[in-house]
Amino acid sequence: MIYNKPELIINDSTSNLMRVNLPHYNKFRKEDIEKNFSNLLLAFTKCIENNSADEMISYMDLILNERFAKGFQIEEVEIALNIFEESIWKNIYKNVDEDKQYSAMKLALCILSKAKEELLNDYAMMSKC
Repeated sequence: MIYNKPELIINDSTSNLMRVNLPHYNKFRKEDIEKNFSNLLLAFTKCIENNSADEMISYMDLILNERFAKGFQIEEVEIALNIFEESIWKNIYKNVDEDKQYSAMKLALCILSKAKEELLNDYAMMSKC
């Protein structure tokens, strides 16, 4: 699914983020949002290949630093990540063979949960400074 139909995840995530009407993300062009989700999907894909959340954590650190410097609230970043996660789930359900869905969902959950945990921990540390 990730290799053969990445546009399904990127397009779904992009259109959903644009509908949510978040103050800082409203300033992004559609192409910028697509590129951001494409980069996020690339990091997610590398995590799946390596069976590790390290690439997502590194990418989220980069995003958090950029967003924090631009005055984003953590809620906006978290909502964008939740939208990406929802797109992953929907596409696993639609495009992954039924006998492989459980393992795909389990791996996705592990990676995304770890990335979210690190995101929140890092944001808490940054806001204290």
